[in-house]
Amino acid sequence: MSYLTFNDLTETRYFSKAEVINESLSGKYVSYDKKIFLSYRRKDRAYVDPIVRFLKEIGVKVYIDYLDDSLPDDPNSKTAEILRSRIKQSDKFILLATPNSKNSKWIPWELGLGDGFLSDKHLAILPLVHYSSSWSEQEYFSIYGYIKKASSKDNTKYDWAIFYPDGSADWLVNWLRT
Repeated sequence: MSYLTFNDLTETRYFSKAEVINESLSGKYVSYDKKIFLSYRRKDRAYVDPIVRFLKEIGVKVYIDYLDDSLPDDPNSKTAEILRSRIKQSDKFILLATPNSKNSKWIPWELGLGDGFLSDKHLAILPLVHYSSSWSEQEYFSIYGYIKKASSKDNTKYDWAIFYPDGSADWLVNWLRT
């Protein structure tokens, strides 16, 4: 099992889905109409696009704040109101956790809102790290599921999965669909 690394994002062959989800031979992706709120630190914006492409390939819609024209240029109370509304309207919440995340003012607030509006089974942390085998998480991240590459028990499948604090796990594609 390994965490997503910064190098993985530059190797598109690595950060891709193992399972192709085609609606038909036309090549259109199935849409599950699930809305994902993606929380991240602005300093990490360069890493957001490949993650959004990956999630869209699975067939979900992803909210990212820098594409929201209704947000003010300088964050203020209106920003908070809009983000609260977007989180409330989402089906799932994914936090892109990098070494920069611990210095964010907004990430803990957004995660707290996601926790309040969605059940903890609908929140996940996506660690983005330098080395695939280790992750230095914030204390409170450990109460949520986290995403990493995994093998099935019989080693017939190798794909992205969510691991929960209670020891259970689910394939990411299944979690995003439900």
